[in-house]
Amino acid sequence: MSDFTDRPQIGVSACLARQPVRFDGCFISNQFVNNECSTFFDLHTVCPEVEMGLGIPRPVIQLRDFEGEIRLVYSKDPEKQITHEMREFSERKLKCLPPLDGFIFKKDSPSCGVHKVPVKNNKSGMRIRNGIGVFAQAFKESYPQVPTEDEGRLNDKGIRENFLERVYAHYRWRQIAESGNPLKSFRDYHKNYKLILMAKDNSAYRQLGRMVASVNNKNFEEVSKQYFKLFMQAMSRIPSHGHHVNVMMHLLGFLKDKLNKKDKAELLEWFETYREDRVTRVTPLMLLQHHFNTHQNDYIADQYYFSPFPSKLMLPV
Repeated sequence: MSDFTDRPQIGVSACLARQPVRFDGCFISNQFVNNECSTFFDLHTVCPEVEMGLGIPRPVIQLRDFEGEIRLVYSKDPEKQITHEMREFSERKLKCLPPLDGFIFKKDSPSCGVHKVPVKNNKSGMRIRNGIGVFAQAFKESYPQVPTEDEGRLNDKGIRENFLERVYAHYRWRQIAESGNPLKSFRDYHKNYKLILMAKDNSAYRQLGRMVASVNNKNFEEVSKQYFKLFMQAMSRIPSHGHHVNVMMHLLGFLKDKLNKKDKAELLEWFETYREDRVTRVTPLMLLQHHFNTHQNDYIADQYYFSPFPSKLMLPV
């Protein structure tokens, strides 16, 4: 019996989901997590510190650099480390999690932080933001293709869009194994992501295309594994305006025999206005979508480029 769910599965640091699990018994009510995410995703909360038995309230812990060895220690008793205990917990916990399509971590947390967590030098006392939380590191090592972000970075429009694109790409990828014809679903998956890949990494786009062309029933498992690793690497890139304009010009090619000179000129003007960062990408895409609604094209209709994820998840323009 299939355990596939009908919407993406997201891991979340429990303190972001209104659970009073922080060291002082408080929580952080993250609007994106508790509103948009809870509407569109199934959330799976984790607090490594509480679940490994540190309790509430509890002494503050931190990452500390002992001559190149990063340890998880108590801030007021740095000689007492709990690195091994946290790693053991992480190993056990990761085996119990359901298949996830993304994880939103608490920024700066010595257990959950995933970007530039403060690390204190044991000798000088200086703090350098170059660490990663112990649990977050274990998660990334175990599931390198699952998108991860911290809640602070998701306030950036470009970073949030990129994270959501990857979450839904991962979710759709998991559906391939549940389909009646995984080989066909794999080829359709690549076809529907072509324009997004073209915008993000044209070299990877071509390499992935060659992989799809070479796949068959005998090598499907091996090729698809290699494909998805490179695919997710390409998806992690945030395209420039110029790369998006190149894709829009490619889209315009499908309409060249359908539009009059005035409509073509209008589209080209909006492309350049977007390239100059005077409007968001939504404006030229909506105009393109309008023309494709009039002049329907099955290939374009299946592309995720216009709507890689539900628009209500995006930050307001």
